[in-house]
Amino acid sequence: MKPLSLRETAYETILEWIVSGRIPEGAVTSEIALAGSLDMSRTPVRAALQQLETEGFVRIAPKHGVHIVPSSAGRVGDLLETWIALVLFAYELLKRTKPAEMAEAASSFGRRMEAFAGETPDTINKLESEMWQQWVSLGQNEEIIRLYQSTSAKLRWHRNDRRWRPPHRSETEPCLQDLLSAVVSGSVNAVPHFFSYLHILKKTWN
Repeated sequence: MKPLSLRETAYETILEWIVSGRIPEGAVTSEIALAGSLDMSRTPVRAALQQLETEGFVRIAPKHGVHIVPSSAGRVGDLLETWIALVLFAYELLKRTKPAEMAEAASSFGRRMEAFAGETPDTINKLESEMWQQWVSLGQNEEIIRLYQSTSAKLRWHRNDRRWRPPHRSETEPCLQDLLSAVVSGSVNAVPHFFSYLHILKKTWN
């Protein structure tokens, strides 16, 4: 594998710091401070920040620093709409091109969900994230995969497991199982189940 350039390393590291909360939402930092933390010159850091600004993670204010963009309710709603659209795109594509692989993936995750019934919200949230990542990756559309990964990162998916906590878990679990069962069946229209799932995501997102 080709090693990452300094710009790519700076981008991946700063993004991980934002998504993990090491740099909190709403915080203000600077190109100089980030370059110092990364032990890099400012040139690759500046290029990384410009990319992060384009993707909506930061806002660069000349002479006022780098602002970490908060996940406002409106912004999260838009991101969730985009996220479900990407998953639906993958579903429609796979239904035509790889129905057996899609059904097997859904069946496998359905079984794992049942086995994980007693696990912590954080654990089952990671499984859920893994499921959708694999689902979209089955389509082998690099542009869609990149957009999906970017959208999931902007949503801070791994930090939002409220739907897997009481009292919401009793609604989320059967909804997702119904969705997976519809996909496995192939003869059932799964689209309404996707929108039921989106409704729960919107209702429970932090």
